[in-house]
Amino acid sequence: MKKLFLILAIVSNMAQADTWVMNNNGGGQIVITDRPCPGYKSLHEAYTYSNSGYWTGCWGLVDGKVHIAWHKGDRRVYELNDFVPDQVTPKKKGTSL
Repeated sequence: MKKLFLILAIVSNMAQADTWVMNNNGGGQIVITDRPCPGYKSLHEAYTYSNSGYWTGCWGLVDGKVHIAWHKGDRRVYELNDFVPDQVTPKKKGTSL
């Protein structure tokens, strides 16, 4: 029984979310990923889509909040708790968010 518990604990700890989403006001979603943002070493890729278009940007965690700098020039701040995991993949060695 202890062995089964240990295996379950290890397996459940091996998965991590690599994409988080929240609904936006335009009928789409804001998506933050664990992929590096091109040209910005410590930021990650973000994108949003809605009925009126698609935008990309970079995001980082500052003071427990998600800060997204959209490439169109806007910067927005969102509550971390508003995002939910979307895709779960096996944990990669040496990666974390």
